[in-house]
Amino acid sequence: MTNESQSATVTQVTLGEALHEYLQSLKPAQRHDYEHYVRKYVEHADPQTLCSSLSGSRVESYSESQIRSSDPNAQKRVEALKARFQFLKKKSYCNSNFGINVRVRRTGGRAGSAAVRVEEAPIEMTADGIDALKRELSEIESKVPDLVKAIQHARSDGDLRENAPYHAAREALAFTNDRKQRIETSLKRAVLVDASGRDEGLAALGSMVTVTHVGRNRQETYQLVSSREANARERRISVESPVGQKLLGSRVGDEVEVEAPQGTMRYRAIAGETMREVKKAMGLSGTFNRIARKAEERQKKLARQSATRTA
Repeated sequence: MTNESQSATVTQVTLGEALHEYLQSLKPAQRHDYEHYVRKYVEHADPQTLCSSLSGSRVESYSESQIRSSDPNAQKRVEALKARFQFLKKKSYCNSNFGINVRVRRTGGRAGSAAVRVEEAPIEMTADGIDALKRELSEIESKVPDLVKAIQHARSDGDLRENAPYHAAREALAFTNDRKQRIETSLKRAVLVDASGRDEGLAALGSMVTVTHVGRNRQETYQLVSSREANARERRISVESPVGQKLLGSRVGDEVEVEAPQGTMRYRAIAGETMREVKKAMGLSGTFNRIARKAEERQKKLARQSATRTA
């Protein structure tokens, strides 16, 4: 989706404006339960922030730093924020429902002892996904010195209370450092997806799957990836998404059904490439763009064949 099409479908509203509207939409009991937690988030993010500028990474960063399992109201806070982001998406104030990025930060430890962060499980990722994170980390690290200089320059202008450039630069640096830390954590946990020992006929993480939308006579090619690699524009879908969950483990010829707001969608797998086949065709240093071009050529060929049969 292009930026132009996104801006055409998203209403430009600030968090503060949307907060008032959201609270007015709640029943008295629900407002009593949710208002404190929702206001706290809006104050943290700045009421003047446009809803359309939110991102999953920013919401996830907030939940990881502010919502802890030791908080007796943690689940209620999660529930309140999830409902809030669902409202923003329903009103077309955001492109996505960022409620999926709200979760409780897990901690553990014996009673009476200091809480210890639970060691998180490895994350299976494709080679392209790991490379993308490394590139993003490199770009972020190159921006930090300029942000530090911007803060120093803005600080020299005088009164910091009315110094908008200073506060903007500080916020940008904080966000950048937070993103840098989360990428480093992801890279430490990342493991290259291992296709050895798997049934070659089954769609798995990293597989390219071409499907027909049953009843619409339209083909699409997707790559099944982890949630951190998902990119709808590049047809990279998470195995945790509704479509990804159904396609994961499917074979060529299988039909799957996915429940969607507009009704039940049916897909038939008509072609597939496992991660091993993709690597063999491209080499480990290949990029997803080359896979995408190959998939696009396949789609055009299938379309021509369909047009010929129809004629």
